Amino acid sequence: MVRDAIWLAYKEIQFHRVTLLISIIVTFFYAGLTSFHLDQSLVNVISKETITDRYIIIDLLFMIITPSLAAIFMSKPYISFSTIKEDPYSKRMAIYRSLPISINTLALSRTIVMIFTLVLLSIAFYSILTFSLSDTIFTYYSISEYLIFICIWIGYALALGGLNTFIEYGTNGKFLHLFPYLLLAFLLLVFFLYYTFVEKGIVEQTILLSKNIGWPIAILSLFIGMVGCKFWHTLLTKRLSKKDFM
Repeated sequence: MVRDAIWLAYKEIQFHRVTLLISIIVTFFYAGLTSFHLDQSLVNVISKETITDRYIIIDLLFMIITPSLAAIFMSKPYISFSTIKEDPYSKRMAIYRSLPISINTLALSRTIVMIFTLVLLSIAFYSILTFSLSDTIFTYYSISEYLIFICIWIGYALALGGLNTFIEYGTNGKFLHLFPYLLLAFLLLVFFLYYTFVEKGIVEQTILLSKNIGWPIAILSLFIGMVGCKFWHTLLTKRLSKKDFM
């Protein structure tokens, strides 16, 4: 099953190679935009200053961008309103379901594609951040602390990344386009509640955690990420076994 899933994932990545490349290029742009605001947060943690408008923006960028790195977000279904009517992911899965391929293999292949995409786009994202902020990062932080910070956010992205796959193949085109707005509304509510009780931004808190706690918090975040990934994989498997694609 694993070999078949890897082969199927490889074919899927080949099919999306152009949009994957475009997603990498757009990720470079997102990273450049993020670096502009992250620079101030890195300094805030050291200087004990609080600049509210800055940490709201950087929190929003990290909370939205990092999970999206688990999806080929520049593929047509994500950027075309025709997805609402055409529902291309369901049509593609209907073709797979008509073939002698087990549901477990199909679900595993989707998860492998998600993990591969997350790793690839995360490398692109954090490489630009590191290059853009190298002076600030390595003036105030050790390499270990910076890697811990990255691992914390990769764990978060991994925990939610499987949700992208579930929405693509477990729901429909309408929900795929509706979900970003629901996510934004949810995050704004979270931010409102969080900022009511905490003075530091979420990203700034993760910077503090990376400095004060170290690798245990990174390991915990990655573990939670793996649990989340397993949860969404299991949910997708069950959904594929029940959903009628014909």
